[in-house]
Amino acid sequence: MSAVPDAPPGVARPPRTTPDDAVVPTAPGALPLLGHALPLLRDPVGLLQSVRAHGDIVRVRIGPAQVYVLNSPELVRQVLAADVESYRKGTFHEKFRPYQGDNLFTIDGPDHRRRRRIVQPAFHRDRLKTYAEVMREVAVTRCASWTEGRPIDVGAEMYALTSEVVARVLFGGEIGSDRIGRIQRWLPVFVRGMGRKVILPAGWLDRLPIPANRRFDAAQHGLRALVDELVREQRADRGPAGEGGKERDDLLSLLIGSPDPESGRPLSDTQLRDETMTFMTAGIETVATTLTWLHHELAVHPEVRTRLLEEVDTALGGRPAGFDDLPSLPYTRSVVRETLRLHSPAWILMRRPTAPVTLGTARVPAGAELVFSPATLHRDPAIYPRPAEFRPGREHDEPAGDPQGARRPPYLPFSTGPYKCVGDHFALTQLALTVATLAQRWRLESASARAPREVAGAALSPDRVVMTPRRRAHQAV
Repeated sequence: MSAVPDAPPGVARPPRTTPDDAVVPTAPGALPLLGHALPLLRDPVGLLQSVRAHGDIVRVRIGPAQVYVLNSPELVRQVLAADVESYRKGTFHEKFRPYQGDNLFTIDGPDHRRRRRIVQPAFHRDRLKTYAEVMREVAVTRCASWTEGRPIDVGAEMYALTSEVVARVLFGGEIGSDRIGRIQRWLPVFVRGMGRKVILPAGWLDRLPIPANRRFDAAQHGLRALVDELVREQRADRGPAGEGGKERDDLLSLLIGSPDPESGRPLSDTQLRDETMTFMTAGIETVATTLTWLHHELAVHPEVRTRLLEEVDTALGGRPAGFDDLPSLPYTRSVVRETLRLHSPAWILMRRPTAPVTLGTARVPAGAELVFSPATLHRDPAIYPRPAEFRPGREHDEPAGDPQGARRPPYLPFSTGPYKCVGDHFALTQLALTVATLAQRWRLESASARAPREVAGAALSPDRVVMTPRRRAHQAV
């Protein structure tokens, strides 16, 4: 009863080539001039999944350009972790840069390493404990507004919840409801419009004066102006050179007060805005999308929901979840992990070799575009048995003939290697605490027999999930 169709039956890929016949196959179905652009626009995840049957590395044409799709977990690990210095991030990340600026998502190489040194401390364990208090408080307040038996748009509710959490973590509790409301209004328009612009191959479409472009431009300018305003206010609160101002512990203030440990240079206002924009888009969109998929899966898998509720009730005894409760919620965290596997929000990544490289037995030229999809790797039946099934706890399965678990299947909802998402533990913490806290008060039941449809934008999101809240007899206090 999953929203994901069964994977194509081609479990066995073509035999691996030898150096003598290492010709990279081209995916069938390319049209003159357009190549595979039309199926990419109609169903990009379906296209990437379909080429898996043609080998570990397959060429796809997007107009005149050729890209190499990697379908092997070994090749993906080679690119993301083993030989990372041989690659740059590629076109996909570059196309985000006009909208998000230069931040950890878009920059690479030495610039990325320097920026990460500054940003990483804001996500250390002691900071997560502080953020968890905000996560719990917002979850309790948000679900208190629900009404027994009145259907809710789960995606909208989760978006509102995660928007408030990220806004308060970034800017402090005194940000105000008006500003949070503007973020909640503008950010979905910005993120979904940005996703369309990144996927579309024709940049001239971005400049047409159509309503969708006008809404996107208004949302982008509004968000940038709001963040610039908040950066100026935070700097003023700190006083000259961080002296004589207010003591603050929000994430933006931590970044303002954290210079590069080697150069001693602080982030500029533009750099602070760019990092803040990517924290908002990734932190809100990823978590909201995952929470929406998760509640859908709980509704269509009552045996999973029953086990999760039993764990939550035993571990929490009716109170909202806190950071120190996470070790007592292993099944809840497995449900989160399985949702991220089956519905990985980050559905496409790209890299570009700086010099000719050998991938498997194929020689790939410098400057070629490499594409791989966490979503399709997570649904490969050669990697995950019965991948379309929603089965929490599968991470504990031992690979056949591998009792020590040395060949664990790839798990890439946050990528891996030195470019792995810096906020992965923030997201995992919020997901588990939010699910456990909501489950104390409510059981969400599907209000429609139709399974949600995947929409590929900046994230892989469900189109609409409407559910009916049912108050549980065992309620949080």
